[in-house]
Amino acid sequence: MTFLRPEFLNLGWGLLALTVWCAVSLRALAAARRRLGVASNLLTSRPSSLFRRGLQHTAGLLLLGCLILAAARPQTTVERRIADVRKLDVVLLLDISPSMRAQDIYPSRLARATDVIGSFIATKLKEDRFGLVSFSDTSLTLSYLTSDPRNLSFYLEYLRNQGVLQYGTNIGGAIRNGMVVLTRQAEIDQAVSRNKKVFILLSDGEDYGDNLKFAVDEAVRRDIAVYCIGIGSRTGAYIPIGEENGKVQYLLGKDERPILTSFDESSLRMVADQSGGRYYRAYSGTDMTQALNDIFLRTREIQGFRRVREVREHFREFLLAAFGLLLLRMLL
Repeated sequence: MTFLRPEFLNLGWGLLALTVWCAVSLRALAAARRRLGVASNLLTSRPSSLFRRGLQHTAGLLLLGCLILAAARPQTTVERRIADVRKLDVVLLLDISPSMRAQDIYPSRLARATDVIGSFIATKLKEDRFGLVSFSDTSLTLSYLTSDPRNLSFYLEYLRNQGVLQYGTNIGGAIRNGMVVLTRQAEIDQAVSRNKKVFILLSDGEDYGDNLKFAVDEAVRRDIAVYCIGIGSRTGAYIPIGEENGKVQYLLGKDERPILTSFDESSLRMVADQSGGRYYRAYSGTDMTQALNDIFLRTREIQGFRRVREVREHFREFLLAAFGLLLLRMLL
């Protein structure tokens, strides 16, 4: 144990002198009582007995000792071995097609997905960076890689509240746009090449584009694993597109009847399997959160270990002990 303020330990000499004085005074009190003829059996029974006086002195001396040690700021140094993890560059590919407005997951698939993503990135490691690409028939880069979760939260809020419908589901275009994000970042900072690259694709539908295979092959060539999260309930739901006279309007098919969303996970499974990622089925927001947690556990790589020295303060323990001794002395 070491002390941050060792000069306060010199007060111990005064405490030692006080201890000697207390011992001498108790000895003198005992001698005086013998001369006065006080019975020995009364020494521990009367309220002002010698034994009680001795306990008071002992508690007071220990209290002062604890205060002196607390003032000296005792410390111990603990050496720990911690993992040195590889930084992650994660590009989120978020489907914003009309079917993501279905409300089988409250308040809607898209709104719930943005809530889960926002909550998750708020607790990320500070070294990790996220980018955001939204897609339907076309894709749009909303945020390049950033370690500031507030930047992504702004765009997630924008997606949650946007009112323009964008039809189609072009997963291949989203993957290719995600690779553009990484390429642009590499041009700015060459050090990012050491970071692990991961795509997380959140969608509820089958790919209707014509370049999915080429995009997946490019991801494999660049060693980018694409983890896919399929969003939607087992039963499906109608797709709300607005309100008219206070009544919800749904997307209609050729027969003028509301379209019930179906779920075809074949495209998502293919992307995950061929790119070296993993496919998850999310029937609720909780499933989405669990999927994100599992993805980060699987992709997190330990590059090695390093030793760190941690200094722990112990003055609080001595202050608590002093407070307890003060209460004890008041009760004696």
